[in-house]
Amino acid sequence: MAFQPQSTLLASASEDGWVCLWQKATQATQILEEASSGFSTLAWSPQGKYLAAGGCGGELLVWVKVMTGKGFGG
Repeated sequence: MAFQPQSTLLASASEDGWVCLWQKATQATQILEEASSGFSTLAWSPQGKYLAAGGCGGELLVWVKVMTGKGFGG
C-alpha cells in the first residue's frame, strides 16, 4: 500500500490480482486492471502522476492520471 504524494489517495495491491484506489483510505473509488498471478509491489512516481505495479508473474503495469477527468487509465 502507498499514498499518492501530497494526497489522501491510497493505492493497494493484492495477491489476488487487484489494484484498488481508496479516497481518504476509506472508500474504494477505482479498481484498476487485474494481474492473473497477483501483485507483489506497487509505487507512485514522485509527483503522483504515475502508479506502477509489479505482478507475481513478471508483469509490469503502469497507469497515468487522466487530466481531463477523475481517475487513472492504463
